[in-house]
Amino acid sequence: MPLDSLDALVGTIGAYIERADIDFYIPTFIELAEKRLTRRLGLAENEVQARLDLVAGRAPLPNDYAAWRSVNADAGWPLEYVPPHHFLRAYGSGYGLRSRAQGDGYDYVANGACGGRSRAFTILGSIPFDDIDLDVSIWNAGLDQQFILTGPAWSGRLSLVYRQGIPPLTADNPANWLLRKNPDVYLYASLVEAESFLGADPRIPLWRTMLEEAISDVQSLDREARWGRSRVVTLGATP
Repeated sequence: MPLDSLDALVGTIGAYIERADIDFYIPTFIELAEKRLTRRLGLAENEVQARLDLVAGRAPLPNDYAAWRSVNADAGWPLEYVPPHHFLRAYGSGYGLRSRAQGDGYDYVANGACGGRSRAFTILGSIPFDDIDLDVSIWNAGLDQQFILTGPAWSGRLSLVYRQGIPPLTADNPANWLLRKNPDVYLYASLVEAESFLGADPRIPLWRTMLEEAISDVQSLDREARWGRSRVVTLGATP
């Protein structure tokens, strides 16, 4: 049976485990495997582009955001990442943001936004809705996830290329890019998550080895697809 859907994956895991008493937990094994693989895999297939509408230099990140790859203004210029503590020191006054040592952190001063073209960005934790004294109706995402802030504060649109989490398998979404292209990764990652129920099962080390080999192969192919035989090229004058 092709391993290309949630039902097929559940059935195959059950056949490998051979423990009818824990079949109920197979969806949990799959969910935990997805979380683990989201942390470990950084492949081209799980990189997507989103456009973010800034309100006074800030916007919530997508719900499936895991890590950024590049940030550019829609007009074309790139923004450089700055760690939060340096960002607050350089641009915090434009937001009414203070470092933790100075106060409670993410408070907002409505009339304090700076002008000018944004050159930098940082990522902060969620911002309470009551702290944003502006119209945020253009945001279609919630406010309980991480935010991107640009400095100087700027109202415009950003193009964000980011790594998304592994799209969860559900009844409404029975397949995703990872299962279609690398079903062995899904299978062995899920089997390893069953270890707590199987105890000292001699098959666990084999499944773990198969998982690591599969991940290594996938990552190697991804690097080759991205970079091929490219060489490092120095731009501009060299001494």
